[in-house]
Amino acid sequence: MKVLKKAGTILPMTAIMLSTVFAPVSMASAEEAEQVSAGVVTEANEESKTGYTTTFTYIDEEATDVQLVGGFQFYVKNDPNVYASGFTLVANDSLENYLYGPEEWENGLNLCHINDAGYVGDMTYDEESESWTISLNLPGGSYLYQYQVSYDGGETFEAIPDPGNLPECNEMGAHQTRSKFYVPYDSEKQSEIDDWSWLTPVENEEDRGTIVYTTYPGSLGKEQNVEIYLPAHYDAEREEPYKVLYLSHGGGGEEGDWFHQGNAANIVDRLVTEGKCEEFIIVCMNNAEYIIEGTRDWDFDAIFENTKDYLIPYIEQNYNVSTEVADRAYAGLSNGAKTTTMIYYKDPELFGYYGMFSGSAAWAWPELEDYSAMKEPNIYLAAGFADHLMMQNTYHTDEDKTLMGFKELLDEAGITFNHGGPYVTVQGAHDWFTWPQILKDYVETTLWK
Repeated sequence: MKVLKKAGTILPMTAIMLSTVFAPVSMASAEEAEQVSAGVVTEANEESKTGYTTTFTYIDEEATDVQLVGGFQFYVKNDPNVYASGFTLVANDSLENYLYGPEEWENGLNLCHINDAGYVGDMTYDEESESWTISLNLPGGSYLYQYQVSYDGGETFEAIPDPGNLPECNEMGAHQTRSKFYVPYDSEKQSEIDDWSWLTPVENEEDRGTIVYTTYPGSLGKEQNVEIYLPAHYDAEREEPYKVLYLSHGGGGEEGDWFHQGNAANIVDRLVTEGKCEEFIIVCMNNAEYIIEGTRDWDFDAIFENTKDYLIPYIEQNYNVSTEVADRAYAGLSNGAKTTTMIYYKDPELFGYYGMFSGSAAWAWPELEDYSAMKEPNIYLAAGFADHLMMQNTYHTDEDKTLMGFKELLDEAGITFNHGGPYVTVQGAHDWFTWPQILKDYVETTLWK
């Protein structure tokens, strides 16, 4: 069964008192709900360093301890100590020594987001309202967060999304575990680096695409989940068929990641309205269904078979999309970048474009006498400045999964990437601050250009 959701309609998770979200009845009595609203609210505040104050409220009188966990850390732009997650740090030094919390944020320090789950803050309990609260002054951005709740004095904690601000896509089939909200940009109190309005929903609802939550008959012999972004003016009868980007999540993820955590639909909606790209379709599959039992690894051969023989035919039979190789792209982050690389190795002519975001399958590089087929598609490489898969971890080993390791192999084979330019570096780590920036750059500079 298909479920359609207008892209960008999840905006009420933020915004200058635009909405108040109540917790389920099981979390508080009706009388309590009248006293305090559960969820997250961002208000304009002249006293705030950023121009805004965000307050989180969780109602649970049985809890003994509650913590807020979210992406509320920062680093100085291009700090060499943070590069590739501390790749250049000397012994006994730590990346933590170069990170800032929201309390330390100051305009003019040139601070960038890092770690979408790196901050942990204790929430304060108010007996009168029987609620837990914490307030932060945050610069502009799209933020992910959870609560960690303890009922035994802090001995054990359970991680949950905000009951007053549940990920809306969960009702559609995906199972996101973190809540989300936006903080606006204040041009007087923040720097240009804090302007993330490009990933918020476009103002005109008619310019917002639609996300279709559905299933397709996959290679596992069952109906498999897929989420499909259709542009705002999608026309099933249009004479010119639409181009398609197949976009993979990373390890531990699923088909909903790019739309909920990555704001992919919002990003593309805005680029289309600004005339920076044509309308196209995005297909997000669940490659985690192919995890090898007992490991964290994916069966890349099985994913390739499913993509080529099941997913692509399903999309081409059910939507007005081009069947030309030049009009198909495949990209992914982390494990999805490994997947992208492996599909590229197996069949470089299956897609006209391959995008590797924050990682690769450099360890599986094919030793060929002739790399001419691998030179045909458009290759795009990008990672976060503080990303450990830039060149940390397995770099120059037999298990190399870094972007830099793959880049060097391409260079040795004479295969160009990024239109012959350097790989793209954005500010961020291996997180959901980095990947939306990469997607925006990929669409603006590379896809069908």
